[in-house]
Amino acid sequence: MGLVSLDSYHDGINTEISYQLLPEWWNKGLATEVITEVLLLSFNKLKLTKIMAETQSANKASCRLLEKVGMRLERTLIRFGKEQSVYTLEVSD
Repeated sequence: MGLVSLDSYHDGINTEISYQLLPEWWNKGLATEVITEVLLLSFNKLKLTKIMAETQSANKASCRLLEKVGMRLERTLIRFGKEQSVYTLEVSD
C-alpha cells in the first residue's frame, strides 16, 4: 500500500512524519486514517511533543490531508528547487 515513517526533520531537532501511498490507494481515506494513528502513537506512546511534515505547496491533496489531521501551516520555504509547505502539530494543539 505504501509507507508512513517518523524520522528526524531537516533541522535535526524535530521529528517529521512522512508518507507515500501507491496511487491505487489514493482517495480512499486510508492516508487520513493511518496518519492519524501514527500521530496518536507519536504523542501517546513515544511521548513526542511536536511533529513536523513537509510537502510541496503545489501538492494540494497532501496539504489538505495534513490540515485534515489537525496540522497547521507553519511556514513555506524553497527546498529541492520548489516551494515547500511546512506543517506542525504540537501536544498543546
